[in-house]
Order: sequence, then C-alpha cells, then structure tokens
Amino acid sequence: MKKYFKLFVLIVLMIGLVLTSFSVSFAQKKNEVAVLLPGTVEFFSVMRRGIDKAAEDYDLDIIYADAEWDAGKQLSQVENFIVKKVDAIMLCAADNMALLPAVKLCNDANIPLISFTNSLGTDPEGKYAGVVSYIGTSEIGTGIVIGEMAELLLGDKEASIVLIEGNPGTAGQRMREEGFLKVAAKHPNWTIVEKRPIEGWTKVGALAFMEAFLQSGRKVDLVSCQWWSGAIAAAMALEEAGVTGVYVTGIEYAKELVPYIKEGKVTASTYFSIVEEGYLAAETTAKYLKGEKVPLFVEIKHIIVTKDNVDKFVPEM
Repeated sequence: MKKYFKLFVLIVLMIGLVLTSFSVSFAQKKNEVAVLLPGTVEFFSVMRRGIDKAAEDYDLDIIYADAEWDAGKQLSQVENFIVKKVDAIMLCAADNMALLPAVKLCNDANIPLISFTNSLGTDPEGKYAGVVSYIGTSEIGTGIVIGEMAELLLGDKEASIVLIEGNPGTAGQRMREEGFLKVAAKHPNWTIVEKRPIEGWTKVGALAFMEAFLQSGRKVDLVSCQWWSGAIAAAMALEEAGVTGVYVTGIEYAKELVPYIKEGKVTASTYFSIVEEGYLAAETTAKYLKGEKVPLFVEIKHIIVTKDNVDKFVPEM
C-alpha cells in the first residue's frame, strides 16, 4: 500500500511540475513586435535606444529589419513578418506611397500596424485608415519650421535658395519640401534655384552635390537642408570654396553639428529627442497590444536651435 501511495505522490508532484512549467512559460511569453527601418543612418541607431528601453519596460520582444532604402525589399519584409505571425509591426516607411499595400496586408492578417518617423500616405499628421497610430513629427509641419527659419533669416528680400533634400520618395523628403513651399509661397522675392534629393540622406552625397553646385558659379543666399549632416556638408563645401555670407540651415541635432552652430557656419537647426520618439513608438505599440486606446497621432515637436541657445540642448547623436 505504501508503495502505491509513494507512486501516487510522485505522479502528483510530476503533474504539478509540468503545470508550473506551462504556467511560467505562459507568463513569460512576450509580445513579438517587428520593427522595420528604412535604412542605416545614425538617426535610427539612436532611435533604437528608445525602442529597446520601451521594449524592456513593456516586455516586448523586438525583431529589427533594415530595408537598405529599398521600398520593394521593405514590403517583402512586411510579408515575411506576417507569415511569422508577429503580434505587431512597427513600420518606418522607405517610401510613404510604395508601402501603402502593407496596410491592407497587415489588416487582412489582423496584425496591428504602427507607423513612426516616416509616415504612410500624404496626411501631414501621418494618419491613414488601417494604421493604428503614427508617432513622429508632422512632416509638413517640419517643412514649415524649415521655412520659418528661412523667414527669420531672409525676411521678404530677394534671395536665391538651394534645397538639399533627403532620400527621394520618403515622407520626410516629400512633405518637408511641401511645407517649405507653403512658406516660400508667401515670399515672391525668393527663388529656389535648385532642389536636390540625396540618396540615403548621406553627408557624402550632400557634399558632392554642393561642391558641384558651387562650381557652376550660380548665386545662393541660403542653403536649406532637410537633415543635420546635410547642413554640415553644405557648410564644408562653402568654406572649401571660399564662399561667405551664405546662410545654412538644417533639421535635427548632433554633437558634430554643435561647433558648426557655435561658429556660425550652420546658422540654425532644430532639436527634438530621437530617443524619446523611439520610446513613444514602442510604448504606443505595447499599450495598444494591452487593449488600451491610443491616439492616431503622437506628435514630436521641433525647437529651433541657433548659437544663442545651442548650449541648452544635449545631443543624442
């Protein structure tokens, strides 16, 4: 009898261990979230710090993918993550129009799609039917800020302007130009002598363009850039060519940019926390997965930085 009792106790203990194991496994299961980045630049390396911190705080399992600025590749990545049945997809679009099919793909698969930084569609606040939320700046609003910097520097006087833009086809490139042009329309004395999108948002590409432009001998009063290292590239080209008296503006903030602003080589740029933007994108995703209501647009706002207030901001890049 004792033998059977011991066997019974052993079986009960084994069942308990198995059930505990299942319980722990279930409790430890994290929501799996695919984060699709458009390409490799320092901006996204910094942003990942915010995403990773939110993932830690909200128990998300993050899987990253880099599209290398190829919209077709990024759409294939969306399809692959749908097949893998991730719990959510966070998409920073390589092209705001070419990636629109991703919305239907995710909706049909019942996988929530959250966009961030580079929005989908043409809405200035990144809103698009079927997208849970957009986290980032208003890209047209950013373009308006770029235009407002030009207004502060040029007023209504006659001026020749060069626009150095970001990767062609991205929401940032298209909508920042649109926002700038809204401001420019109020100043008939401004002339945009060149608009040049730069593949991959690279400083090298911006430098090569600006050097070629200056060699053409055309006049320029303002070089307005859609990102910070483009502004540095423009400043470098102007200095190397011995051209003075030209304003240079950018967007975003970095350690490398600080001395250029302090020395007046870059006249103005903007600050916002890239880490915070990444954190808010992942936090919004986590809250939605927990059943919470989230806003359609989580806005990140720019602050204009000049040599007068440059010491108030700590660079994240």
